[in-house]
Amino acid sequence: MNKSDKAKLLKFLSDEIDSSKVTIFAEFSKLSVKEMEQLRREMKKYSTKVMVVKNTLIRKAFQTFGLDEAMKFMEGPNVLVWSKTADESDVVRELLKYSKSSGKIKVKFGILNKSFVGVDTIEKIGTLPSKKTLQAMVIGGIRAPLNGIVYNIKYPITRLMFVLKTFSEKKEKEK
Repeated sequence: MNKSDKAKLLKFLSDEIDSSKVTIFAEFSKLSVKEMEQLRREMKKYSTKVMVVKNTLIRKAFQTFGLDEAMKFMEGPNVLVWSKTADESDVVRELLKYSKSSGKIKVKFGILNKSFVGVDTIEKIGTLPSKKTLQAMVIGGIRAPLNGIVYNIKYPITRLMFVLKTFSEKKEKEK
């Protein structure tokens, strides 16, 4: 790869990392081409890209963002996983699931909202429900008291109407 190609790749990586919601840096070992393709297919379901990149290029890309704490992880064969549009917890959950099933990928760190996060934080994010599930839970929490209020207002009125109807039917029978 010549110097201009490296510069283009560095620009591409910097732009992708800068515009992505979540970026995960993981080490892979003894991963066959078939297994790497399977990982790419699995991650593509979540609009996620997977790329094996030389550590020197990643170092330069991370230096542009001031991620000095990431430099200590730049050893061995590494893969970069990132997504611009997908839910962060879905991406992390899928990568951790693949990591556990294959045993050949080890997550080292991540970048979430342009901030460095360690592997323990990534694992915690992987246990969270998806964003849509959390939104549904919040909406359900907001609706529950409102439903209770509606029930408490509606029930006495309905009960009163039932009593009045019964009373009027009884009066009709007496006539």
